[in-house]
Amino acid sequence: MFARALRGVRQQVGTQLLSVMTVALALFCMGGALLALENAGAMVQRWGAPVRVTVFLADGATGAQTETLRSALAALPEVSEARYVSSAEARASLGQSGDRAIANAPVELFPATIELKLTPSSVTRARVASVADRVRRLPMVADVETYRGFTDRLHDMLVGGQAAVVVMALGVLLTVLAVVANTVRMSLAARMREIEVLRLVGATRSYVRGPFLLEGAMLGAIGSVVALAALALLFFTTRAQFETAVGAALGLHPVFLSWTVVLGFLAGGGALGAMGSAAALRRGLTI
Repeated sequence: MFARALRGVRQQVGTQLLSVMTVALALFCMGGALLALENAGAMVQRWGAPVRVTVFLADGATGAQTETLRSALAALPEVSEARYVSSAEARASLGQSGDRAIANAPVELFPATIELKLTPSSVTRARVASVADRVRRLPMVADVETYRGFTDRLHDMLVGGQAAVVVMALGVLLTVLAVVANTVRMSLAARMREIEVLRLVGATRSYVRGPFLLEGAMLGAIGSVVALAALALLFFTTRAQFETAVGAALGLHPVFLSWTVVLGFLAGGGALGAMGSAAALRRGLTI
């Protein structure tokens, strides 16, 4: 069966190559979307959970009150570090950008804060919100910033990306099915004389259809391999540049598709090809 499928491919090499490249282009777009989504998920996992909280101290907070509050916050199981930042330190930190207006501004304009670093593995947004609400009620506290708006936007972006990938997957599915079905239909028309001979000698349904199904699966699988190879080449060529320009600043390191996704991608390409071939056989072959 495999030899007959290869013979059919060799009979129409140009058409088969064009089909493979079309399938590969569609799957390349799909793989790129999956790769972007996987790295976006890693970014959301790193930045989407609250990892930092800023407690703004009221103007009248005394040193003893500030230290008591800092010690109490440092004792929380979710907090890995609690650091007091004075008004002068806040101005100096902001003035590092080279802005003279900030560097020369009165120190009273910069509120003193307690900067909390949280442990991502043991913290939840609900827990952080609960702690922030309690701390905000203390008289020596002016406000508490949990940066929840930023994390919520990250989660919304990830959900939107997942929806976009689903829509793209449907488009790729239809494209691959149509391309493979048309290719197998042309191959079927070119080999009708061979099929008639097989019918006359009593060939079974599976014997006649098998090579065409295998041919479609091969088109889909080869297209998947080409798409993954092109995607890997583009990824590993540009990864170093991304890490230098953006990754170091964000603390992110781009990753390629996991092995489970790669194997599923290859299997899915072959399965789509077989489905497209089956659709062509239902219309073009009545045996």
